[in-house]
Amino acid sequence: MDIHPLIAHFPIALLLVGVACDAIGIVTRRDFFSQTGYLLFSLGALSAIPVALTGEQAGELARHIDRIAADLDDHDRLGTAATLLAVALALVRTHFTLKKQFTGSIRYVYLAFAFVTAGLIAAAGYTGGHLVYRYGAGTEPVTSQIKVEKRIPQSDAFESQ
Repeated sequence: MDIHPLIAHFPIALLLVGVACDAIGIVTRRDFFSQTGYLLFSLGALSAIPVALTGEQAGELARHIDRIAADLDDHDRLGTAATLLAVALALVRTHFTLKKQFTGSIRYVYLAFAFVTAGLIAAAGYTGGHLVYRYGAGTEPVTSQIKVEKRIPQSDAFESQ
């Protein structure tokens, strides 16, 4: 069973709402929104890791669908970039927050990168939906028709006679 589509929506929602809360908190200087944004963004970054890993597995099966390769590669690149940037931003923000240095221009630089991350997440989600709606990736009617050649590794073990 492919769990990638089941869990992919969590980091999308968490990261996008987290960035929105951060923007409100940073611009209006309201700690509640800033703290909520930090929590949601961090949870989104953390939940993006298993999504990226399960996406690799789902992609192996989807590669066997005709003419999907280019769109699948786009989705993979966007998802990987979004995950790496989200995790890096969450770590950087944690560092500055713990050191009580998440102030001034650091907040706005962080927010700029958070918006880039949100754009990457939205684009990865859009291309993932495109893979499902255009090619049927991850759907039972399509995956049941894919014939994957299973290769059995050759053994180099010495056989006695």
